[in-house]
Order: sequence, then C-alpha cells, then structure tokens
Amino acid sequence: MLVQKSLSLEEANRVIEAVIAAATERGSQIAVVVVDQHADFIAGCRMDGRPYRFMKAAWRKAYSAAAFDMDTNGIIKFWDRQAEEGHRGPADWNDSMLTTLPGGMAIISGDKMVGGIAVAGGGGGEGKGDWDYAQVGFDALGKGFTHSDTMHRYVPEYTD
Repeated sequence: MLVQKSLSLEEANRVIEAVIAAATERGSQIAVVVVDQHADFIAGCRMDGRPYRFMKAAWRKAYSAAAFDMDTNGIIKFWDRQAEEGHRGPADWNDSMLTTLPGGMAIISGDKMVGGIAVAGGGGGEGKGDWDYAQVGFDALGKGFTHSDTMHRYVPEYTD
C-alpha cells in the first residue's frame, strides 16, 4: 500500500491564523489558501474588503505549487526553460488552474510532498508582499517542513 502524507486541517488553520494576524498588524488585506498534496483545497480565507479574485489567485498559486512540487517562483523558471524549447506557456499544460504568479509554496515534510500554501493581495512594500506573507504561514508550520523552487522528487514508500 502506498504511504501518503498531507497537511492537516489543524496545520492549515495555523497557517491561516498566522497570515491573517500578520496582515492585520501590517495593514494589509489578503487572501490565503492551503491545499493538500494533491492540490485539493483544505482551507482558506480572504479578509474583509478584499475582492474574491484574490481568493481565486491564492488558490491557483497554492494549487500550482502542490501540482508542480515546487514554489511558484520555480515554476516560472521551469516555464522559461520550456519556452526556449518552443512551448507556449501554461496554456500548453492543459490545466486552467496552473499559474506562474508569485506567492505559492510547495510544502515538504521529510521526503514527502504534503501540500501548498499561497497568499494573494499583499500589494508589496517592505514586509507586505505575497512572498512575505506566505513565509509567515510557512513559519507557522514549525520544524520539519521545507519548501523549494526546484521540483521535489521522492521515492514512493509502501507498506504491506
């Protein structure tokens, strides 16, 4: 039997609470989304006054990070290499949820891809960018988690 791991609802809520607290303190209105290892929605929210399009952007970023097993800044590097070979970009990937927008992190625990987190609507400025808030969420997960802008590869684990 294949062993799989995922972020839990408790971990997702911890990420969201940390990001919302930081955004409130810094005077930002953001949206944040957490997905599982299959890029399926676990939890998310958008702050009062932030249009829904930011929620959709955060979801697409988290989805993309989990689907590609790397942070969204790595996906744009990957796309640049693909473009050199004649590919036409994300439209060639046949998945309208995929994006190269910044602010999505692929979350890894040990050698397992466990999910993704993303923020949209940070607006930039010192400590107020989408990456800044995504890092706050990542840090809220605690020890034992990593993320990377290169594609994560692992050997499947099986039990009897």
